[in-house]
Amino acid sequence: MLGEPRRLTLKPGREKSVRNRHPWVFEGAIAKEGGPADAAVGELFDSRGARVAAGFHSPHSQIRLRAVVFGDEELTEGLLRERIGEAVSRRRGLLSAETSACRLIHSEGDGLSGLIVDRYEDALVVEITSAGLERLTDLVLGALRASTGLESIYLKNDLPARRLEKLSLEDRSIGDAASERTILENGLRFRLAPGSGQKTGFFLDQRENRRLARELAAGRSVLNLFSYSGAFGVYAAAGGSPAIEEVDVSARAIELARANHELNPSAAAVKFTVGDAFERTRELVRAGASFDLVVCDPPAFARSRSEVARAARGYKDINLQAARLVRPGGMLMTFSCSGHLDADLFQKIVFAAALDARRDARILRRLGAGPDHPVSIYCPEGEYLKGLLLGL
Repeated sequence: MLGEPRRLTLKPGREKSVRNRHPWVFEGAIAKEGGPADAAVGELFDSRGARVAAGFHSPHSQIRLRAVVFGDEELTEGLLRERIGEAVSRRRGLLSAETSACRLIHSEGDGLSGLIVDRYEDALVVEITSAGLERLTDLVLGALRASTGLESIYLKNDLPARRLEKLSLEDRSIGDAASERTILENGLRFRLAPGSGQKTGFFLDQRENRRLARELAAGRSVLNLFSYSGAFGVYAAAGGSPAIEEVDVSARAIELARANHELNPSAAAVKFTVGDAFERTRELVRAGASFDLVVCDPPAFARSRSEVARAARGYKDINLQAARLVRPGGMLMTFSCSGHLDADLFQKIVFAAALDARRDARILRRLGAGPDHPVSIYCPEGEYLKGLLLGL
């Protein structure tokens, strides 16, 4: 099924990254190519002809090869099935009577660059962002069925990365994968349709940070900015917050947040605001409002390196307003999911925002994605979610 591989030869002196096991091989590092242009897999050789890696081949992407094995290790169908099975097995301890959703495969973090798989109850959502891997879809789905026992699979294809790879953008549902489901997360209930809305249907990467918000919420008022499904607010209500405001620019998202609060009854007084978070925070500042805990979890402001400067201004602005809304002795839980903006720069941006807000800020905890979103030590770019819990 893997077929004849594409043969890629590196330019002299371009071997270091691959020998350090970084999985991305860019077009600019390639001296010459040969073999089938539409090959699913490619083999990579150094300028002296020694084989250094093999992986998923992409004829259109700047990432010409996503390495899966290094040195002279063979890339076989059996190895790919084994990788998928091992990734699923590593998550078994995360699923329980209290939690029925998690990420099963996290791309480079599981040695399967270009593949994302999330589980929601009895359905899987699959994202394939490599042309080579796309040609192995049947193998991937077969391995997922074998390792999970699940038949309902939603292929989420309407992705920017697939557009660059010149792949189909039409989503595909197998079985009843597209049907609405109620998942459990740490004992709380959330409604979603796998594959719809943002991410694959739910922000699974924030599970542990939501748990922290629940632990902090007792007796504290909460402002949840960019609320989407309202999950941080639902957790805060479960933790004993007496008053919560959910803010999102999307009316549909606010209705989803309302539905999720109704699924998890609490004594909290919840306000639902359809509005731009930048404008709403300014309104609240002008009104003299304040909160004990502000959660700021915006969408990615930088989707490419060229957007980092503009994104930095956006993060500075929203964190400045958020810091102004935290009562003395309160906390700000703030995040960036922009992969092109690293943790060091994000901390500097938040530092500048706190300084301009004239707040004495302390880092109480550094935050990131949960254990079902592992990061390869050889590919630190996979650590896209970064966050800070600040005491103000």
